[in-house]
Amino acid sequence: MFRLQKGKLCLTALLTAFVMAGCSIGINVDTMLTPPKLSAQQEQIYQALTNSTGSDIRLKYPKRGAYLSAFIVANIDDDIADEAIVFYEKNTLSTADAGLRINVLDCIDGEWRSICDRSAAGSEIEKVVLSPLGDNDRMNVIVGYSTANQSEKYLCVYNYENNYLEQSFQPHSYALFDVADTGSGKLYPDLVLLGAANASEQSAYAAVYRLEADERYHEYKYSFKDSYTDFNQLIYGKQPDGRVSLYVDAATGTSNMQTEVLSMEGTRLANVLEQCKRLTGEPFRAEDTVRRSGLPCTDIDNDGVPEIPVQNVFLGYEEAAETEQLRQTRWLTMAQPRIYAEYYSFYNAGDGYAFLLPDTWVNHVSVMRDTTEGEYRFVAYDGEWKDDMPVLMRIYIAYDDDDRDEHLANGYALMHTKGTASCLVKAEEGEALSLSIGRLLPCFRFLG
Repeated sequence: MFRLQKGKLCLTALLTAFVMAGCSIGINVDTMLTPPKLSAQQEQIYQALTNSTGSDIRLKYPKRGAYLSAFIVANIDDDIADEAIVFYEKNTLSTADAGLRINVLDCIDGEWRSICDRSAAGSEIEKVVLSPLGDNDRMNVIVGYSTANQSEKYLCVYNYENNYLEQSFQPHSYALFDVADTGSGKLYPDLVLLGAANASEQSAYAAVYRLEADERYHEYKYSFKDSYTDFNQLIYGKQPDGRVSLYVDAATGTSNMQTEVLSMEGTRLANVLEQCKRLTGEPFRAEDTVRRSGLPCTDIDNDGVPEIPVQNVFLGYEEAAETEQLRQTRWLTMAQPRIYAEYYSFYNAGDGYAFLLPDTWVNHVSVMRDTTEGEYRFVAYDGEWKDDMPVLMRIYIAYDDDDRDEHLANGYALMHTKGTASCLVKAEEGEALSLSIGRLLPCFRFLG
C-alpha cells in the first residue's frame, strides 16, 4: 500500500509540473521532483535574490489565495515602480540561518536588487493579500502563516516604507482571514479574522479590523457562545436593509457544522441571526442550523444573499434506519426579524447538484433511491409508502458516452456535464403532479 501511495504522489507531482510548465502558479517545490521553469522576469529576480542570499535556498509558495507564486510583483510603496516579494528558506543545518524569510527586491535602473530581507512569522505561507484597508490608502502586505504541521496559524500585516518591510499589525492567531467590504462605507475593505478557541482564547471569535487614516487599527470583536475549534467557510451577503452580513460556517464536533451570521451595527459587531425569529414567533439560535459537514451556506438563487441549508428526512423516511434515510434540504433565508425556509430541495453534494422542489411538490413528493437502475426517483406521496407510488421524475448520472446515449434514447434529457459525468433527467407524464421538463429545468442548481 505504501509503495502504491508513493507512486501516486510522484505521478501527481509530474503531472502538475507538466501542466504548469512555464509558470510558478500553484506549484510547491517541496512536493516536486524539479522546480518549475521561471519566466524571464522571475529569473532576473531569482538571480538578484541569490546574489544577496547565496544560491543554496528553497523558494516557498502560498497554499491558497490570489497569489500562488513565490514571486509576487506589485507596487507596495508610494513610488510608481513595482517591487518583488519573495518567500524562501535556506538549505542549511544552522539554527541561526533556518526558518522562512521574506525578501523585497526593487528594480533600479533596469536591474533587480535585494533591498530588504527579514524573518517571517511561521514555517509555511497559507495566503497572501495585498490591499489598502479602511480609510488608509497605503498598500498592506497581509500574510497568513502556519507552523510546519499546520497546528497553528498566525496573521501579520506589513507595510513597505523607507526600504524596509515593517510589521504594522502584531501576529494574531487565526483560523480564517479575509479582506472584505463589511458595509462600513469606507474607501477600502476591512480585515476580517476568525479565531478559534484555544489555550490563549477561551472562546472563538470574529473580529473586524479597520485601519484609520492615522494608521491605528480599530477592532470590532464578537465572541461566540460556542467554543469553535475550526471554521469551514466565511462568505458575505447583503441584507434587504442594505447591511452586509458575514456568514460563518463553524465546525461542531467531528462531522457537523452550524452557521453564525454577523453584521456591523454602529460601533459593534453583532449576531443578527439570533435577533431573528421563526414564523411561529419563537426565537432562532445558531444551534438550529446544525447539519452535516459538506453543506456550506450558498447563495442558491444568486440574489446576493446566502441561504443556510438545514436538513430533515423526506416524507416516508421518519421511521427508517438512519443509513436508509434520504434527507430534504431546507434553505433558510433571513428577512429580519424573520427567518424562514425559502426553498426545499434534494441536495446531492457528491454529484454537485441541488433540485429545488416546485411549490406544488412541497409536502406532496418524496424521493427513493433505485439501486438497480442507479437513479433517484421523485414520487407522489400520499402518506403511505408503497411500491407503486407514481413516479414524477428520474435523475441519473452517466459516466460514459454509451450509457449517456442509451438514456437519451429512452427519453432522458441532458441537464449538465462535468468532466465525464452527465446529469440526465426524465420527466414522467400523466400524473396530477406531473411537470414538463421545461418546468423542471429552472429548479436545478449545479454547484462547484
